[in-house]
Amino acid sequence: MSKVLFSVSYSIPDGKRPEYLAAIAAVREFYSGSDVSFSLYETKGKHNHFQEVYVYPSADAYEASDDPAATAAISSSIEKIYSLATSVVYDVANEVA
Repeated sequence: MSKVLFSVSYSIPDGKRPEYLAAIAAVREFYSGSDVSFSLYETKGKHNHFQEVYVYPSADAYEASDDPAATAAISSSIEKIYSLATSVVYDVANEVA
């Protein structure tokens, strides 16, 4: 099975960084105990511009992530992040075998 790479990039307004980092910490903790690899990057030279990168072990796992029950434990953190985020861009890529 091919892995799926999902990424989302966005900017966070000045002054909201501490609030954002607290919310994203819950997301990092949630995925630390799963088969999904999660990483957070800040774009070099772009203050408060972040990219979340998820690697799902299969297309089925990626598709299952759309189920709200799958992320219910962190739904409030996700809502907080996306209420702060501007210029949101999503990307999905499939691993080439």
